[in-house]
Amino acid sequence: MPPTSDRPRIGYTSQGADDAYFHKWQHDYWFSIFLSGGEPVRLYPESVQDCNAALAALDGLVLTGGGDMDPALYGQAINGTDASSIYPERDRMEVGLTRAAVERSMPVFGVCRGIQVINVALGGTLAQHVDGHTGRSNSFDAPRPHAVSIQPDSLLDRTLVCGPTIDANSYHHQAVMPADLAPGLVTTGQTADNVIEAVEHVDHPWFLGVQWHPERLYELGDEHRSLWEGFVEAACTYRQAEGVA
Repeated sequence: MPPTSDRPRIGYTSQGADDAYFHKWQHDYWFSIFLSGGEPVRLYPESVQDCNAALAALDGLVLTGGGDMDPALYGQAINGTDASSIYPERDRMEVGLTRAAVERSMPVFGVCRGIQVINVALGGTLAQHVDGHTGRSNSFDAPRPHAVSIQPDSLLDRTLVCGPTIDANSYHHQAVMPADLAPGLVTTGQTADNVIEAVEHVDHPWFLGVQWHPERLYELGDEHRSLWEGFVEAACTYRQAEGVA
């Protein structure tokens, strides 16, 4: 593996800086980034007051899983959203980082909540509750694998190289449905019940959101690791283009 100084710096979002939250919810993101050749950098609301300044020191952005977004951000009242899981400062940070990363053409990888943040940040909405996609009580106790159909010749398809479908784990109760899709995004992965499982940006060199949890590599096939490797490779390309030594 490359030494730390040669690794692209990958920011991954977090609700806070405390170690307990990291070890319970985020160590898999850290490990997936590091395993794939990146240097993980935790981003949390207190550390990101200026999104452009934060991204100036990074080569890629990972939007991680977490609680529900405030539906006011997409013009709706609460109707299925878990109000107790809303964290406004995290919403502010992640929406701002997403928009700033798009402007910079920085590689972006959204996971679970991350695909939802991407969609809302770019002008879309969310289905505030869908049945049948959580683990047991949405508690991360057990995966619920399901098939995802992949759009041929998409970034997702070219990165996974696994054929027309892939088995994915599922732990969410909110989702992006076809009627929710933001301008500039295209659907490149979908379930049989029309939940959008992957989106890409039509004008961005490497911009991908997935609804499942590829950071939980111990639950999934080896092909999911290629998502992290492809993302970190894109961050390396971005780093070189920006002239970072």
